[in-house]
Amino acid sequence: SVDAALQQARKLIQEGAQLLDIGGESTRPGSHYVEIQEEIDRVVPVIKAIRKESDVLISVDTWKSQVAAAALEDGADIVNDITGFLGDPKMAAVVAEHEASAVLMFNPVMARPHHPSSTIFPTFGFEPAFTEAELQTMAQEPIQDVMWTFFDRSLAVAKEAGVQTERIMLDPGIGFGLTKRENLLLLQELETIHQKGYPIFLGVSRKRFVVNIIEEAGFETDPATETGFWNRDLASSHLTSIAASQGVEVVRVHDIPLHKMAASLGQAIFQAQEAADTNLKQYK
Repeated sequence: SVDAALQQARKLIQEGAQLLDIGGESTRPGSHYVEIQEEIDRVVPVIKAIRKESDVLISVDTWKSQVAAAALEDGADIVNDITGFLGDPKMAAVVAEHEASAVLMFNPVMARPHHPSSTIFPTFGFEPAFTEAELQTMAQEPIQDVMWTFFDRSLAVAKEAGVQTERIMLDPGIGFGLTKRENLLLLQELETIHQKGYPIFLGVSRKRFVVNIIEEAGFETDPATETGFWNRDLASSHLTSIAASQGVEVVRVHDIPLHKMAASLGQAIFQAQEAADTNLKQYK
């Protein structure tokens, strides 16, 4: 309900969230397509309610241009498109028209729809983003190369539509149709995104590969238990700290206080040269 969503928004803002990501369609494995009007009915009233009492940044998590347009008209600032403008041919124009910012995500499921890690996900986009020949080529390439092939296409679409480059963030698509190894390799690719001049929007919180790593290390991961639930968030926060130490600008998380502390430590490392050169007191 709108009331429940508003209460959650208030809680997140109070805890220190600087950006709220509002979505009306799950994209996790096994999820299903939500009709456009239904998605609008889910997200727009929530955005309106939040905007009435807060100027916090709001991103609408959608790949459908009509949903994005409705959300931007009622107070959203950013379109978080998990298809990187390749799912709906009208999306880039909507973002440009509203002079909005955008998160363009590398979507491995779209780039490799036949990969075993992709088949458990729903279909993203109204039509294929790549030809069969392109898909066959990408199926043989390292995941880093696939990501840049995808981003090159996304950024070309953005440029053609008139979306301002400085309004674009890139999301490496962690957790979407990737193997454990590929998730880790893309996390090693963050600096390359920065080198190409783009801020990073990173979502690793509670992703399956994080749970797998700590489970293999012998830690409890069953979310039905208090320890297992806590461990998932604690492990996720370690990745936030690593990301912040590399200058990642935005992290999409669930537990704000835990990740805020982790980001503070990572950011301190990233900005070490700017830290005060003071002597520290001994413990009492």
